[in-house]
Parts: sequence; C-alpha cells; structure tokens
Amino acid sequence: MPQPAFDLLRRGYLRDPDPSLAERVDRLVRLEHLLVDEAERFVTAIDADFGGRSRTETLLADIATTLDSVRHARRHLRGWMRPERVDPHPVFRPSRGWVERVPKGVVGIIAPWNYPVNLALGPMVAALAAGNRVLLKPSEVTPRTAALLGRALRDRFTAEEVAVVEGNAEVARAVTSLPLDHLFFTGSTAVGTLVAQAAAASLVPVTLELGGKSPVLVTRDAPMAHAAARVAVGKLFNAGQTCIAPDYVLLPRGKLDVFVAAFRDAVERMGPSARQTAVISDRAHARLLALLAEAEAGGATLEHVGSDGAGRRMAPVLVLHPPAHGRLLTEELFGPVLPILEYDSLDTAIRYVQGRPRPLAFYVFEPDVRRAESLLRRVVSGGASINDTLVHFGQENLPFGGVGQSGVGAYHGRAGFDSFSHIRGVLSASAFAPARHLLAPPYGRLLEGALAALRGPLGRLTA
Repeated sequence: MPQPAFDLLRRGYLRDPDPSLAERVDRLVRLEHLLVDEAERFVTAIDADFGGRSRTETLLADIATTLDSVRHARRHLRGWMRPERVDPHPVFRPSRGWVERVPKGVVGIIAPWNYPVNLALGPMVAALAAGNRVLLKPSEVTPRTAALLGRALRDRFTAEEVAVVEGNAEVARAVTSLPLDHLFFTGSTAVGTLVAQAAAASLVPVTLELGGKSPVLVTRDAPMAHAAARVAVGKLFNAGQTCIAPDYVLLPRGKLDVFVAAFRDAVERMGPSARQTAVISDRAHARLLALLAEAEAGGATLEHVGSDGAGRRMAPVLVLHPPAHGRLLTEELFGPVLPILEYDSLDTAIRYVQGRPRPLAFYVFEPDVRRAESLLRRVVSGGASINDTLVHFGQENLPFGGVGQSGVGAYHGRAGFDSFSHIRGVLSASAFAPARHLLAPPYGRLLEGALAALRGPLGRLTA
C-alpha cells in the first residue's frame, strides 16, 4: 500500500521544502534521459499491453510529446520561479509586495491506460518543475508499462523524490485517502467524481482531467474533404481511445453523403495505419459492438469503413441517424465509432451542444476564422481547435483541462507549474509606511480623516 512511500516523500519534502532551480532542472534532466533511454522499451511494453499499438503513435504521443513538455519546462523554469513584484497600497509604501510560487509538497498522480507514459509523466514534469515530490499510481490496465515506469523511475530518482505504487483499484483508492498536498487524476467522469469526494475528506486540492463527448461542428462553407480528413485523423488516432477524440459530428443537412465519401477516401489514403492500434480489451471491444447493435436496432445506419484487422483492431464505423436517446449519444465512446447528426441551422447545432454537459474539447470547421471564433464563444469547453482536431493538446503554451463534468483545473507549460504551486502573496512592511501610524491604537484624527476621504467619493457618487 502507498503509505510507506508517502512517508518517505513527506520526509524528503520537510528536509528540503523549496528545491533550488538547479535541483529542479536536474530532476527534469533525469526525466528527459529516462524518456530517451527507455523509448523502445516503452514501445514494446505498450504494444504488448494493448494487444497491438502503433509504434509511431507511441513514439509521437507518449514519448515525443512528453519530451517536449520536459524541454519546455527546462527552458522556462527560471522565469516561472521568479517572484512577481506588485505595488502595495499607497498607505503601505515604501513597503515591497510580491507574488511567489512555492512547492505544495507531496503530490499524487493517478494515471490512465490510454496514453500510459504521457499521462503519467506529463503531469510529473509540471510537479517536479514546481519543486514537489511525486507519488505516481500508473494504470493496472497496462501492467507491463506500469512495471517499466516503476523500474525506470526508481533507477533515476530517490525514494524521497519520486515513488511509484503499482496495483489495482484498491491501491488507487488508498492513494486518494492520503493527506496529499495535491492530487492529479486522469480518467472517466464517474471515477473522477469518486476521487474528488475522497480528496474532499482531507481538503486535498485536485486537478481532474476527465472526458465526455467532444463535438465537431462542420459549417456549410467548410471544405468537406478537409473536415472529413482531419476528423478521421482525430478519431482513429490510438483507435479512438483519446479523451479529446471527436465523439460526434454535427453536419449541415444535405452534406451527409459528401462527408461520408470524403471520410472513406481519407481512411483509404491512411492505409493499414488507420487500424494498427487495438481496442484495449475484450470487454471494451464487446461494449463498442453492443453500442453499435443497439444503435442499429434503434434505426441507425452503420457505415463500415474498411475491414477489421487482426485481434481487436477495429475498422472505423460511421453511425448515421443514431437514435436520439441511445447510449451512443450519451456515453463517451472511446473507440473508432463516430455518430453523425444533421442540423438545419447553426443555432440548432449550437443549442444541441449547449444542452449537454460541457465537453473537454470542441472542434469547429469553418473557413472564416472570425466566424469560427464567434461559434466557439457560444460553447463552454475545456479546449478547442479550429479547422483541426486534437492539435491543441500538443501546445505547451496553452493550458489543457476540462470544465464542469469534463474536468477541474489545467496543466501544460506555465498552467501546470501554477497548478502544482501554492501562489503566495508577500508584503515586506516598511517602518516608514504611513499605515503603521494609521492602523495602530490609539486611533486618532489622522485615521478618521483617511476614512472620511475614502467615504467621500463614494458618498458623492451615490448621493
């Protein structure tokens, strides 16, 4: 269980609660070396855990993206750590005020299976940059990757810097019950709710990276070939097992046949790479097939795009005219299945999205960027991309996170550094500040005059 590991991390934090820039950079360098040295082993482990995972997708999404996070943090860390000077109230001058970001202490990270390296080590980059100690619980769904993460981290970090606890959901629950200084969770909304409830018992602050149904809105003026191709990429990457994968498409009425044909063309151009990654388990595969059967029984038309590959490598399926209240339109899909809905007006399409839980991502395909931005402003989502899918995730200068049922808080770049820091305001009081005389009893005419001056303008404005 995680308690002994937590105790060692707490001891390390108390011994050195605010690591220097050099110490933090050293930890980031060790993490960078881990990613480079172990990259091929991660490819092999993830492939075995998935029952088939594209080598390119692992190198791109789990290794290269995480390396970019590490290197971005190293480049900017000095500036992030620098206190920000602020002007004190005039009556406190010449006192000095500043805002500083200090480590929270021991933070927990509960990582999922779908990107088992990036979603474990990406948050760790931010936590270590902010000066924290880290307790990582990788997913038991990818046990080979979890074991490799554990070994690689233990080889490069002391038990007072980083700890890895492996095991099932019971171990994860034990992590949520610890008196952590911050808890970072990536997973489903249902489990995230339980995590938040457990953390609330000890008032542990949380970052929750959840999911939901991320819509794609294609306008009438959007080039259908481009929209279909980019939706196909976003939907089929990692076999659709991505928290920000397009979950359904809203098309202007009359464009359905054109979009379906363009989607088929895009998938054909991808060739076998469109289905190199398998659905994670027999259970997940059976669930997707059940959702499709339920939709077809409810009157939907299933458009199979290509044929399934070996094992659980599933060809994409477009679902036309899905039943309005079926599970296909109410549950996050997490697979290469894409419902398509038609709308008569943009207002109708926007109201449809607004009437559902706030999504983790919102995608708009519209050639007029100003018009696309105006559509984005009508929908609250965790993040968004215009004329593409997924790509906002890979931007270290953009915060990534959810809103409402799709998550709480954000990370990546400076946003992650701030999430894992306590932002503290400090005033260094000057002996010459007038406030020293104004605010010390016995109160006299000087303070009464100051209070009258403060009331005066308000009185004149409201008279």
